[in-house]
Amino acid sequence: MRRTKRKLRAAVIAAASTVLLAGMVALAPGADAVTPDTATVRYDCGTLGETDAKLTAAQSGTDAWITVELLGITAPLSIQPLSLTEALVLNDTGTGNPVTFTGNPANPFIAVGDPLILGPLRGTVASGESLDTLAGTYNLTFVMYGITFHCRTLTAMYGGPFMF
Repeated sequence: MRRTKRKLRAAVIAAASTVLLAGMVALAPGADAVTPDTATVRYDCGTLGETDAKLTAAQSGTDAWITVELLGITAPLSIQPLSLTEALVLNDTGTGNPVTFTGNPANPFIAVGDPLILGPLRGTVASGESLDTLAGTYNLTFVMYGITFHCRTLTAMYGGPFMF
């Protein structure tokens, strides 16, 4: 009888531990979760004009992706998928070091009149890294229809920085 109680007690403790561990894992933030996952920035893209941009970020380990949607710049002609070459540079808020995200080429199909979508642009991040735009710098570049466009950041990220 005593041996059966020990086995039962061990089984109950094991089951309770499993439930407790599962609950802690469910409540813990994901190791691969960038926060926030969206932010906005204002850019001056020269001849294309000024525009707000929506930046959407995702992460898996040290790999990170950012998609940039230039809300006020629309495609004058349709743009085929994987036809734009793009680069975005964000700065580590702790060290000031630049982190470059590239897409060579990377873009979805963009119909005439739709906002320009760049990416997803891929980069490498470190755990705990905080990335933001640096106002006044040319940190977004893309090639469309064979023409290179440089966009200057007018504001820091609204809703950011991205924490990886």
